[in-house]
Amino acid sequence: MNVGIFMINIIKLADSGQKSNIANSILRQLPEWFGIEEAIVEYAGGSVNTDFYAAYRLDKPVGFISIKAINIYTSEIYVTAVLKEYQHMGIGKKLLETAQEELINKNVKFLMVKTLGDSHPDEYYMKTRKFASVLWRN
Repeated sequence: MNVGIFMINIIKLADSGQKSNIANSILRQLPEWFGIEEAIVEYAGGSVNTDFYAAYRLDKPVGFISIKAINIYTSEIYVTAVLKEYQHMGIGKKLLETAQEELINKNVKFLMVKTLGDSHPDEYYMKTRKFASVLWRN
Protein backbone atom coordinates (compact mmCIF):
# COMPACT_ATOMS: atom_id res chain seq x y z
CA MET A 1 0.00 0.00 0.00
CA ASN A 2 1.38 3.41 -0.91
CA VAL A 3 0.61 6.14 1.59
CA GLY A 4 1.92 9.44 0.33
CA ILE A 5 5.62 8.88 -0.14
CA PHE A 6 5.62 5.92 2.28
CA MET A 7 5.20 2.24 1.48
CA ILE A 8 3.09 0.54 4.15
CA ASN A 9 2.85 -3.24 4.49
CA ILE A 10 0.07 -4.94 6.45
CA ILE A 11 1.12 -8.24 8.01
CA LYS A 12 -0.93 -10.68 10.07
CA LEU A 13 1.09 -11.71 13.11
CA ALA A 14 0.87 -15.01 14.98
CA ASP A 15 3.64 -14.55 17.55
CA SER A 16 2.19 -13.58 20.94
CA GLY A 17 5.29 -11.65 21.96
CA GLN A 18 5.25 -9.55 18.79
CA LYS A 19 1.54 -8.79 19.20
CA SER A 20 1.95 -7.71 22.80
CA ASN A 21 5.10 -5.67 22.17
CA ILE A 22 3.64 -3.79 19.20
CA ALA A 23 0.37 -3.03 20.98
CA ASN A 24 2.21 -1.90 24.12
CA SER A 25 4.65 0.30 22.21
CA ILE A 26 2.08 2.03 20.00
CA LEU A 27 -0.53 2.53 22.73
CA ARG A 28 2.07 4.17 24.98
CA GLN A 29 2.78 6.71 22.24
CA LEU A 30 -0.89 7.76 22.14
CA PRO A 31 -1.63 9.06 25.65
CA GLU A 32 -4.57 11.14 24.41
CA TRP A 33 -6.44 7.93 23.62
CA PHE A 34 -4.67 5.42 25.86
CA GLY A 35 -3.48 7.26 28.95
CA ILE A 36 -4.51 4.73 31.61
CA GLU A 37 -1.75 2.29 32.54
CA GLU A 38 -4.13 -0.55 33.44
CA ALA A 39 -5.87 -0.24 30.07
CA ILE A 40 -2.58 -0.35 28.15
CA VAL A 41 -1.50 -3.47 30.03
CA GLU A 42 -4.90 -5.10 29.47
CA TYR A 43 -4.97 -4.29 25.73
CA ALA A 44 -1.38 -5.42 25.19
CA GLY A 45 -1.98 -8.67 27.06
CA GLY A 46 -5.40 -9.29 25.55
CA SER A 47 -4.12 -8.79 22.01
CA VAL A 48 -2.18 -12.05 22.14
CA ASN A 49 -5.46 -14.01 21.85
CA THR A 50 -6.75 -12.12 18.81
CA ASP A 51 -6.24 -11.91 15.08
CA PHE A 52 -3.62 -9.18 14.91
CA TYR A 53 -2.59 -7.16 11.89
CA ALA A 54 0.32 -4.72 11.99
CA ALA A 55 1.07 -1.89 9.58
CA TYR A 56 4.78 -1.46 8.90
CA ARG A 57 6.72 1.34 7.31
CA LEU A 58 10.01 -0.31 6.44
CA ASP A 59 10.70 -2.36 9.60
CA LYS A 60 8.83 -0.04 11.98
CA PRO A 61 5.31 -0.91 13.18
CA VAL A 62 3.19 2.24 12.83
CA GLY A 63 -0.27 0.85 13.54
CA PHE A 64 -2.27 -2.27 14.29
CA ILE A 65 -5.73 -3.72 14.61
CA SER A 66 -6.65 -6.52 16.98
CA ILE A 67 -9.82 -8.52 16.20
CA LYS A 68 -11.42 -10.68 18.89
CA ALA A 69 -13.73 -13.55 17.98
CA ILE A 70 -16.95 -13.50 20.02
CA ASN A 71 -18.47 -16.58 18.37
CA ILE A 72 -18.31 -18.17 14.92
CA TYR A 73 -20.44 -15.40 13.37
CA THR A 74 -19.39 -12.33 15.35
CA SER A 75 -16.09 -10.56 15.99
CA GLU A 76 -15.19 -7.23 17.52
CA ILE A 77 -12.44 -4.71 17.10
CA TYR A 78 -10.66 -5.28 20.39
CA VAL A 79 -8.25 -2.38 19.96
CA THR A 80 -6.76 -0.45 17.08
CA ALA A 81 -4.25 2.38 16.91
CA VAL A 82 -2.06 4.25 14.45
CA LEU A 83 0.86 6.42 15.52
CA LYS A 84 -0.10 10.09 15.47
CA GLU A 85 2.35 11.04 12.70
CA TYR A 86 0.79 8.36 10.44
CA GLN A 87 -2.87 9.19 11.06
CA HIS A 88 -5.07 10.55 8.24
CA MET A 89 -3.11 8.58 5.62
CA GLY A 90 -5.53 5.67 5.19
CA ILE A 91 -3.57 3.22 7.35
CA GLY A 92 -6.42 2.58 9.81
CA LYS A 93 -8.81 2.03 6.94
CA LYS A 94 -6.41 -0.40 5.26
CA LEU A 95 -5.93 -2.31 8.51
CA LEU A 96 -9.69 -2.65 8.89
CA GLU A 97 -10.19 -3.67 5.26
CA THR A 98 -7.49 -6.34 5.59
CA ALA A 99 -9.12 -7.74 8.73
CA GLN A 100 -12.57 -7.62 7.14
CA GLU A 101 -11.40 -9.62 4.11
CA GLU A 102 -10.28 -12.46 6.36
CA LEU A 103 -13.46 -12.28 8.46
CA ILE A 104 -15.58 -12.53 5.31
CA ASN A 105 -13.52 -15.55 4.22
CA LYS A 106 -14.21 -17.13 7.64
CA ASN A 107 -17.95 -16.49 7.14
CA VAL A 108 -18.14 -14.01 10.03
CA LYS A 109 -21.35 -11.99 9.63
CA PHE A 110 -20.97 -9.20 12.22
CA LEU A 111 -18.09 -6.95 13.23
CA MET A 112 -18.60 -4.76 16.30
CA VAL A 113 -16.71 -1.83 17.72
CA LYS A 114 -17.30 -0.44 21.21
CA THR A 115 -16.55 3.13 22.22
CA LEU A 116 -18.12 5.86 24.30
CA GLY A 117 -21.25 7.42 22.82
CA ASP A 118 -21.99 10.93 21.60
CA SER A 119 -22.90 12.07 25.10
CA HIS A 120 -19.23 11.82 26.12
CA PRO A 121 -17.55 15.17 25.36
CA ASP A 122 -13.94 13.93 24.96
CA GLU A 123 -12.51 15.14 21.62
CA TYR A 124 -10.49 11.95 21.10
CA TYR A 125 -13.53 9.71 21.46
CA MET A 126 -15.25 12.05 19.02
CA LYS A 127 -12.43 11.38 16.53
CA THR A 128 -12.79 7.63 17.10
CA ARG A 129 -16.54 7.77 16.44
CA LYS A 130 -15.96 9.86 13.32
CA PHE A 131 -13.41 7.33 12.01
CA ALA A 132 -15.82 4.46 12.63
CA SER A 133 -18.82 6.20 11.07
CA VAL A 134 -16.89 7.05 7.89
CA LEU A 135 -15.82 3.42 7.52
CA TRP A 136 -19.34 2.05 8.03
CA ARG A 137 -20.72 4.29 5.28
CA ASN A 138 -18.16 3.06 2.72
